[in-house]
Amino acid sequence: MTPPYQPVPRFYLERITIAALCNEFMDLHWHDPVSDMNYMERIWPLEVIIEGAAEYLQARTAAGEAVKIRLDLIRNFPTPMK
Repeated sequence: MTPPYQPVPRFYLERITIAALCNEFMDLHWHDPVSDMNYMERIWPLEVIIEGAAEYLQARTAAGEAVKIRLDLIRNFPTPMK
């Protein structure tokens, strides 16, 4: 069963947008509730999309595979420094 979407802090969107515009990679760890598997992989963000009431990151892997990650299921999103 997929848990309900929990809104994420807005800095997630800012960081993903910067990475997509600058063609930066991100090393992310996320959970996929459909397969009940966890993934840790280097990805290149493409865009954030909204489906239903949830926000998803569309990205590609180093192998060129397309992935769609629900933002609230990212386990290691970097926090901003002050």
